[in-house]
Amino acid sequence: MKMKGPTKKEPLIFTIIGGGLTGTSMLCQFVAGVQAALLKKKRLPSPIQIHIIEKNQVFGPGFPHSDQNAMPFHLINMCARDMSILVSKPNDFQSWADRHNHKIEKSFPEVLETGGKRLGPDPECRHYPRPTMGEYLKARFKQAVSEAENMGIRVRLFPGHEVVNLWEKANNRVQIKVLNLESGIEMALLANRVLLATGHWFVERNDLRYFASPWPAGFLQSHIPEDAKVAIIGTSLSAIDAVLTLTAQGTFSDTASGELRYRPTEKTRHLTLYSRKGLLPSVRGRRGPYKNRFLTPKKIQVLINQEKELTLEDLFALLNMDLKEAYGRPFPWKWVTDPEKTPTERLQKHIHDVRHGDGPQGELIWQTVLQQVFPMVRELYLALPRKERVRFERDFSTLFFTHAAPMPMVNALKLEALMQSGILRVRQLLESPSFKMKGDLFCFVYKGSNSEKLTDTHPFLVDARGQSRFYNRNPQALAANLLKSGTVQIEPVVLEIGKERIKNGCAAEAPPDGTGSLWVDPFTHRVQRMGTNGRVIISDSIFAVGAMTRGQIIDASMAHGSAVSTQTIALNWVDEIFSGRIN
Repeated sequence: MKMKGPTKKEPLIFTIIGGGLTGTSMLCQFVAGVQAALLKKKRLPSPIQIHIIEKNQVFGPGFPHSDQNAMPFHLINMCARDMSILVSKPNDFQSWADRHNHKIEKSFPEVLETGGKRLGPDPECRHYPRPTMGEYLKARFKQAVSEAENMGIRVRLFPGHEVVNLWEKANNRVQIKVLNLESGIEMALLANRVLLATGHWFVERNDLRYFASPWPAGFLQSHIPEDAKVAIIGTSLSAIDAVLTLTAQGTFSDTASGELRYRPTEKTRHLTLYSRKGLLPSVRGRRGPYKNRFLTPKKIQVLINQEKELTLEDLFALLNMDLKEAYGRPFPWKWVTDPEKTPTERLQKHIHDVRHGDGPQGELIWQTVLQQVFPMVRELYLALPRKERVRFERDFSTLFFTHAAPMPMVNALKLEALMQSGILRVRQLLESPSFKMKGDLFCFVYKGSNSEKLTDTHPFLVDARGQSRFYNRNPQALAANLLKSGTVQIEPVVLEIGKERIKNGCAAEAPPDGTGSLWVDPFTHRVQRMGTNGRVIISDSIFAVGAMTRGQIIDASMAHGSAVSTQTIALNWVDEIFSGRIN
């Protein structure tokens, strides 16, 4: 289907900076939006070009799903049914995986057993290796480029290029400075609209005993000796991936009784996970039939419409009412963070609960209730006043994601086997910052089994706390230049704490209680900044999605969250094209 309309006009140029999951989702949904408009016989006022700029040579996988970073045993913790990058096709990834099932099982036989105790209890929830998601993203990217070209849209790809700066010009166009990473030559591009989708970043250190990220996994394996004593900061899903990376030289096998055991090699690394709460993620169980009656969009809207501000207590009360309704009795909250249990005991209880369930169909009722919150978690978060959002980040974020984003059963069983072998320990930190240097060693202060203060030292350290939400800590040249020029700003924070007023207008460094996010309008994803007259200026041309907005968009780093955000922008761009509002 070729485009209709004039061809002599200057083309409208839409630039996507970043060709990973978010950039791919944007490309797919933008192309689909233009296609849908043309099918409705709408007339295109100008030709269209799409520019996509990516530091790597491959488009689609991005950082977390690249086979250059992840290994076959690194599983996507979310169910495949929840990993689509297309809002209009929520089951797209699972459908793609079903069509390529034979190839997937051939490529990853060790993690895709068709039976046995390692599979989770929910047959509808499949966890695929991260590189499988990468193949899906490559396929969708290639398909979108083909569909765009079939419509007459010119798609220009810039692999191995990095955007180092951009700024808005007076005519609502964006000037983009691009560096060819191989030749070192800079070039200039213009665009009518730009999406910042640069993904994850990590602060590098020139110390081969400190690793600022668990990725690439092969780098950890090759640079940390096999008999090393290693500290890992974090107990979340990234930390679990780091554990699996550093124990991959050993083997997991089933005993005669069906339990999973770990057999280390002669030289083996000993690992300790450290975090503020010392909590591992829960384990994903079967989803049951219960439908929330209280924590629902309708009930939330009633609270929002009330004159008083929405609080975390309001939301917790609704959650508690649903749990009580679902169980037929008050929910025993004590077990969630039971301080009397060791990390191993808590993990074993999670595994037991998942295997047996606590509902009539073997489901986990509390997970059934909580998982229904995910589709509306962004709206809930944005409905909270600023002070409540900061309070959530400070006091409840870890606990929420520990239970709302559970790990696959196979990973839980591997962790249990590693703990029982003495290879892995989990510790709760007692001091901040996380560690201090003691000579050449990383020293940690943690809580002992009798609540006493203990210390331990390690010659190697992996920071697996995941993506920082403070954009001013992004070491990329583009981030530094955007902040320096004021093209983007950190989300301003104004809080009342006792009698003290803490104000951070738009400084590059957010206070500890601030979100640290690149400031966007959370409903349109347009970047915004404070003008000299104190008025908020919302950009017409520059948009941002992904980890850089984590402080405002609670699900910014999740596939579904990215899809929802990029769909919003794609629909806006399509509407501007066909209404003639872009000049």
